[in-house]
Amino acid sequence: MAKESVLTQQEKEAFTIERFIFHIIIESQPAPIYLEEVTLAEDQILFFKQRFIEISEGIQHVFVDPENSDFVKNCQKLIKDPEQEFIRISKLLSASFKSHHKKSTVDGVFISSLVKTLGDRYLIFLLKLDNRKVYQYKTKNSKALLREIKDTFIEDKKAIQKSALVDISEHYSWDVLAKERNPGKDNRIRSYFADFLTVKEKDTPAKLTQKALSSVRKWAIANRAELDPANDISTYKNRAINYLSNTPIFKVEDFITFVVNDDDELRMDTLFRSLKDSCDQDGLSGQSFKPNAGSLSNALKKNIRKTNEGVRIEWFGETQDSLITIPKEKDKNDNLFHILIRTSSIEILD
Repeated sequence: MAKESVLTQQEKEAFTIERFIFHIIIESQPAPIYLEEVTLAEDQILFFKQRFIEISEGIQHVFVDPENSDFVKNCQKLIKDPEQEFIRISKLLSASFKSHHKKSTVDGVFISSLVKTLGDRYLIFLLKLDNRKVYQYKTKNSKALLREIKDTFIEDKKAIQKSALVDISEHYSWDVLAKERNPGKDNRIRSYFADFLTVKEKDTPAKLTQKALSSVRKWAIANRAELDPANDISTYKNRAINYLSNTPIFKVEDFITFVVNDDDELRMDTLFRSLKDSCDQDGLSGQSFKPNAGSLSNALKKNIRKTNEGVRIEWFGETQDSLITIPKEKDKNDNLFHILIRTSSIEILD
């Protein structure tokens, strides 16, 4: 079954740049200026590998019609025979990108790179860089010797204006992770970029909102021994609900920080890392969307506990708000959990 997750840290660390080229995009010229070869020094290879690691999270997309997509066909050819096809396909991709950008664009370069990761799987990285300094290099016979491009990146990483990680295998449930420095409406990639990639978003904001809440719930149950002893699992679930009900745009780092907030810095760091792993596995990391609070039904918000005797306890929010006390350990005298529920009245429902 295809994996919902984004790339693991191990997969990112295993990146090996097999092929790398860029072509120059100048607004005033109808077509890109094509290069035939780019020479990367060892330190530049390490530098770009780190950039690829940084951008290998993004909004998950799937191909709209892969069988009839020229973009997909070109990516398949590139991976099947990089020796013969890489430069040719990189030119086609650069030209296609420029043709889809009908409005004015900042001069820059369009990078294509073939990267290998664990399991000898190949990924394609595509980047549009907006910065005149980016392409200050020496060219000779359509070859480029990078000299200032690395320093420019270090000075201003915002030069990465658009990026896409393409996986044409069926290893993941998504096909493309894409993001922009200046996204469009509701933090989505702009329509011309999506048209260039021939993709649509894999999940709706409503589904992602539900997935974020589910991820926290599963994580809290699995890591209950590591949680703040003063808090119930419902505390973390309620924080997730509050974040998803009040934030304009979901950002996974902000979401995790809000959920695991803890006065104990060491414990908070541990919880942050474990919840980040959970979000990675559930494909939430890198996603950016406007949460749909309306998709969080009462059934999803409700907390339910069931005793060994078949007694069900249901409530919303945190336990203390409903005057419920559920101990985490059994009483030493009788080896039983002593659950306390305080109330001003009891209604008979059945």
